[in-house]
Amino acid sequence: MEIAKVMAIVNPWAGIGNGLRCYKKIIKWKDAAAKEGLKVDGFLTEKEGDRCAVNLAKNAVQNGYGLIVSCGGDGTLNEVVNGTMGSDVPILSLRVGNGNDFAKAVGTPKNIEEALGLIKHGKIESFDVGKVNNRYFINVFGVGFDAKISRYAEILKQKLPLAAGNLLYLIALIKEFFGGLEYFDLGLTMIDKENSSRIIRAKDVTLISIANGPTCGGIFRLAPEANPQDGVLDICLINKINRLKILRFLPKAIKGTHLSLKEVMKESDGRLPRISFLTVASLKGQPLPCQMDGEILPAEKEYRISVFPKAQKVLVPRSFLAPDSASVRTEETAFKKIPELQLAQVKRFRDFMLKFKLF
Repeated sequence: MEIAKVMAIVNPWAGIGNGLRCYKKIIKWKDAAAKEGLKVDGFLTEKEGDRCAVNLAKNAVQNGYGLIVSCGGDGTLNEVVNGTMGSDVPILSLRVGNGNDFAKAVGTPKNIEEALGLIKHGKIESFDVGKVNNRYFINVFGVGFDAKISRYAEILKQKLPLAAGNLLYLIALIKEFFGGLEYFDLGLTMIDKENSSRIIRAKDVTLISIANGPTCGGIFRLAPEANPQDGVLDICLINKINRLKILRFLPKAIKGTHLSLKEVMKESDGRLPRISFLTVASLKGQPLPCQMDGEILPAEKEYRISVFPKAQKVLVPRSFLAPDSASVRTEETAFKKIPELQLAQVKRFRDFMLKFKLF
């Protein structure tokens, strides 16, 4: 594929030092690319202002860049997407962050040099993008339990800067497990692809995840059949579930086999509901904690969620095939044979965390 000018947007805080290591590789690659007629500009992101990832991506669109390389995790990619929506500029998402759920789902190589090689040997595919109120997401939007986990995982990054992302999510999960589960009464208005609508009042909801991709948090397959190219979003709603049932739920959620549990809202065919539009509102009028692509956003009382089919171009390997209900592209993990968790094991893990003041 012919691309003349590339902007690399690098999150220096991504991963366990991965962001800065990636930036050094980008600088080195920049000189090699120049010899082949490819102009590469690399920028380290800042939290706000002109150098935040959203504004850098907007700048790339306005100044004729042919490709944006997102060097971070799902949160960095989210910002880049919010800067490119409405344009035809494709994104290459490198696996530099903690979860990298979307990059894994589209088959981006873990090795940075191999991933950059897609500029020569890859192909452009178009993917769906979700929108919640006034912000876009590329992988997942969640309300409830998973949002609280994401919030504490962010805090843990400061306490455990060298810890892997999957470990951070697991520690955060155990903390929420023992910290007291919170349930939410939700009013849902759902419209499917055929424009059929229904209204649901769901009491004592543990979490609701609106998924474009199959995984979140690096290891959880809450929507195992989600396809980011099918024009709909998959809804995983978990009704009230106590601590003992969570011990059964977690291994199943990691393997994507939790749909067999009665607490999971399903259609008559046993699959998760799929929607083109959804409202999620608090029946009690309280703000609902939420996360978008792993990043915590201010809680609101109502969320209006829609999907924009094939709205974002992404550079992927030529071998990429869109997932379907029979075969979802997920990376092999060490969790495929994870056993049912025992309460005593979880308590020992909690005591270990308390000893080191991680809770």
